[in-house]
Amino acid sequence: MPECPCGSEKEYSGCCGRYIEKGLKAPTAEALMRSRYSAYAKKRPEYLLETALHKADRASIESWMQSAEFMRLEILHCRKGKALDKKGFVEFKAYYLEEEKERVLHEVSAFVKHKGRWYYDQENSFAPAS
Repeated sequence: MPECPCGSEKEYSGCCGRYIEKGLKAPTAEALMRSRYSAYAKKRPEYLLETALHKADRASIESWMQSAEFMRLEILHCRKGKALDKKGFVEFKAYYLEEEKERVLHEVSAFVKHKGRWYYDQENSFAPAS
């Protein structure tokens, strides 16, 4: 069975595939973060659109998916975002190849729980100071 792109070392179907392919709700902000990364790696724009708090630009998402090869995800820190929380933050680094060059996206992603479901809040996410 294929390993999940999120780096959990679990099979995709028992990890992020539960959320992306089967429509189950991610129980924590970190689980949503990992599944969103996996959706980029698996080229599943619908999932990214469904799990965004604010309207996302489908063309931009698809363009990045096509131009980048996602290599690995590194979770650096999680603050709140557990099953009973309403907000959470996940700091991560996503490594990818683009134009034959290794790049890294370093972000603190914000997440909010609305009606029992976690969503990515792009408007409150940011790149930390280097």
